[in-house]
Order: sequence, then structure tokens, then C-alpha cells
Amino acid sequence: MAANWKEDWKKDLGKTIVGVVIGSLWVAGLLLLVANGGKFWTAAKPGTDIALLMENGGAREGMHVTGRVPYVYDCFANLSDSEGGDASEFYYALPSADGMLILGVPAQRQEAVEALWEETWEYAADGSLPDAAVALEGYVAKAKGRLPYLLSEYLVDVLGYSQEEADAMGEPLLIRDAAEAFHRARIYAPVGMILLTSGILLLILYLSLRKRHLRKETGK
Repeated sequence: MAANWKEDWKKDLGKTIVGVVIGSLWVAGLLLLVANGGKFWTAAKPGTDIALLMENGGAREGMHVTGRVPYVYDCFANLSDSEGGDASEFYYALPSADGMLILGVPAQRQEAVEALWEETWEYAADGSLPDAAVALEGYVAKAKGRLPYLLSEYLVDVLGYSQEEADAMGEPLLIRDAAEAFHRARIYAPVGMILLTSGILLLILYLSLRKRHLRKETGK
């Protein structure tokens, strides 16, 4: 009886270990896919050059945007991590053929965009073309929260558009700089798929071996 108890205990322990390993693979894989899958598929799309997008228009939600930003208007808003805290993202007006876009850049890239903004206004004043174009990889999303209102306010108060002209541009779209997020997604999304697939294959292997073992025990 002691021998049977030990054998049963070993079998139960083995099942528990296999279940924990398979479950861990599935959970880790799903978490990585949920966190990075959307950006991975966006980054996998052919990139649309932002300079051509500004010149010809045609921005759409979900579009993968690449290239170099040739010029940019003012920063009209920022996003703070907390009230009174440091800004984590800055929003610039970006002219295009079919209205005004919003360019969202993380704090660590603001200095480069500010340099481009200064050269843009020098270009407007004396015609010297900006040479501080900023490299970009990101995606197009719908502008949310107060961003549409703040952009409209900037268009009217700073650029001199009438309210009717600003309203006629429609709901603005946001081009968000996501180079770092895309880089992480290109690594972690495939890792997530590998972990999830490994969990499924391990389960199939376990069930196959268990079925073979049961056949041996029953003599079939």
C-alpha cells in the first residue's frame, strides 16, 4: 500500500508540475501578446512617409507612419504624469493638405522637435529651408480628450483661422511617435507567440504520452 501511495503521489506531482508549466506559458504568452500584439501588427504594415502625408493628406486611423518630419508648428499642449508633474508627451500642430494633424512626441524627443520648430519659423521669415528634420516612426490615432479643443483654440488664437475654418477641418488625427513601443513589440510579441505555441505543443505532447501510458496499463 505504501508503494501505491508513493506512485500515486508521484503521478499527482507530475500532473501538477506539467499543469503549472503549461499554464505559466499560456499566461505569459497571452500577456505579452495583449500588451504588444496591436503595435506589432501596426508596425508590420507598410510605412507611409510622413512628408508625403503632409503634402498630399490622406491620414487614416491605424496607419503606420515613417520617415522624417520636414517642418512643424507650435507645441500647443502637453501631457503631465500628474498634476504639476513633468510632462511625458508634447503635442505639436502639423499641417497637411487636408487639415491640421497633431504630432505627439515623448519628452525625450521634445528637444529635437523644438529645434525643428525654430527652423520652421526661420523658414517662414526668410525662406531658409529647415535642415533639422526629425526621424519618426509611429501610428495614426484619433485625437481624444481635450486635444481637439486645444488645437482648435490654437488655430484661432495663434494662427488666425476663423472658428468656422477650424471647425471645417473636422476631427483631428494624432500621429504618435511610437518608435520605442514598436521596437519592444517587435521583440515581445513574437516571444509571446512562441510561449503560447510552446504551451499548446507541450499540452498535446503530455496528453499523447498519457494516452500511451494508459494503453500500456490496460494492456490495449
